Amino acid sequence: MKFTETAPTLPRPSGPPPWLGKIAQNATLEGAVLKRAIHGKENILTLISHARTLYEFQDYTYYGHLGSEFFMESYRSSINGVPVECSVIVHMNDAGEADSLLIHHYPLDATLEFSRLMGEKFGEQFADLYLTNAQADGLTKASGK
Repeated sequence: MKFTETAPTLPRPSGPPPWLGKIAQNATLEGAVLKRAIHGKENILTLISHARTLYEFQDYTYYGHLGSEFFMESYRSSINGVPVECSVIVHMNDAGEADSLLIHHYPLDATLEFSRLMGEKFGEQFADLYLTNAQADGLTKASGK
């Protein structure tokens, strides 16, 4: 992963990202690890609170506002020893609330592992969002890993 090898890291932010406490009631979360978008503040917070525990560390390469309407985070980490690059783009509405979140994980093997682990945790509650073990294994095999 060229980016993770060349981008300088930033000091770790103190505390949670500023958008986390400002998620709109009708917010939407989309991401590479999801089979579909997730809607609603409570659902998003439930998923993010667990997702954050899966990262073994977070080395930030970007963390800050992009104008008045967007906040962006970019960090590298690993999940179960699998290196991952993550980018988070958050749209802030006119009321200052985070109404649209996009979270991208790369490369594919990290994305599959993340989705599988989230599926294990939330299989019944959010069964249609994440990959099952069999699905993740099949995609991993098909990708040549």
